[in-house]
Amino acid sequence: MGNGPAFERLPPGGSIKFKCIRCDVCCGTGPNVSLTIFDIIRMAYYTNIDWRQFIEIYVDVIIADMLPFMKLSGIGKGRCPFLRFDEDDKTYCSIYPARPMKCRLYPFIVMSPSSEYLYVDRKCPGIGEGGMVRVNPVFLKIYQRELREHYRRLYRLVMDEGYEPLQALYKALSDAYDEAKSGADWFNIEKLSKIEPIVEQ
Repeated sequence: MGNGPAFERLPPGGSIKFKCIRCDVCCGTGPNVSLTIFDIIRMAYYTNIDWRQFIEIYVDVIIADMLPFMKLSGIGKGRCPFLRFDEDDKTYCSIYPARPMKCRLYPFIVMSPSSEYLYVDRKCPGIGEGGMVRVNPVFLKIYQRELREHYRRLYRLVMDEGYEPLQALYKALSDAYDEAKSGADWFNIEKLSKIEPIVEQ
């Protein structure tokens, strides 16, 4: 794959030796973190910022083949705006309970919301440390469901209902915000935080 990430495909249920060593490779040199409408609403709520303002401050929106794509904006050479360092110079996430689903799963990567196969980013220095771990299938199911719903909504708005891409994105976010106010299960940050994305084999 050239100079890109060294992704390795895992079989369904596959495990690797991994432990987060709290370096800043994933959060300090990207961040190449794609976001769903559900990620945005949870993060905006957690930071006590209106979701429209949150997008203006923290999100890059790209129109890719008529569909909007969102990713976290980087600072400087790509550092995540929510990356912090403690007194021992160890990294931590300032929005950890509401961090994006993609971040929760790293170094495991979902390439398709419908595939049983996962990939591993071999550039992560934590690989080879600690014990054997695998992705929690309960968490994976939730994440894949959110991915499918995110793209389904955007596709429908653009392709079937005639919204322009940015209009579709803001419509989808507005609808998700209304769902959150009504107590949607996906919006329960405390409940989501209790589901470990990566578990011991």
